[in-house]
Amino acid sequence: MIRGLYTSAAGMLAAETQSEIIGDNVANTKTPGYKEQLVSNSSFPSMLIERLGGSQASEVVPIGMLGTGVGVDRAGLNNIQGALQSTDIKTDLALTSPGYFVVQTAGGVRYTRNGHFHLDSNGTLVTSDGNALLGGKGPIGHLSSEFSVKADGTIIDNGQMVDQLRVAVIPTNALVREGQSLYNSSQPVQMSAAPKVLQGSVEASNVDLSGQMIQMMTVMKAYEANQKVIQTQDDMLGKAVNDVGKI
Repeated sequence: MIRGLYTSAAGMLAAETQSEIIGDNVANTKTPGYKEQLVSNSSFPSMLIERLGGSQASEVVPIGMLGTGVGVDRAGLNNIQGALQSTDIKTDLALTSPGYFVVQTAGGVRYTRNGHFHLDSNGTLVTSDGNALLGGKGPIGHLSSEFSVKADGTIIDNGQMVDQLRVAVIPTNALVREGQSLYNSSQPVQMSAAPKVLQGSVEASNVDLSGQMIQMMTVMKAYEANQKVIQTQDDMLGKAVNDVGKI
């Protein structure tokens, strides 16, 4: 019975973790380039239950397997392309091919699908946090307001080729999320040989809001069910201690 309390508590903790992830997805439905976090449950290792003392004192009788609860697996990201939203702003860029923009942060090189950039006071393309967008030559800078970006990521300014965007191809299972839009990689990164870039647009979040709401309701029902199981087990323990103990 005590084991049942732990199993139900594990279910409540798993539901709580799922609700936090769903809440994070919902909060980022308006974040450009945001990729929905996926989550799934997995059972803890099962135990083989055996009964001691059969017909002979030393006999061990197998009873069966007993589950020990459930945990949450972060299955990574939903890497489906988000809808393209036209902004007609030259500094907004959207990737229409697999991959991630490469940016320079204080912590090192990071990756993002959020193409909402702007020009800083030095004419450098930067993110909303001031992280410089990187090309083959480094930070893409000293641009005029009339620069253009070709479909292959080549940047043209005043009729001259300035640089070409670096677009990293990273396996989904290697992405490590940092903040809302930035990712690090747990594996070596390769640059895309044929990126596809659309200027004047951004990629919207790929979060399915209605789907997230349905998942949230399912998670809350699971939480309440485990809560009721714990209350029932607690009542049974109370009767075992207070009533059975009197006999």
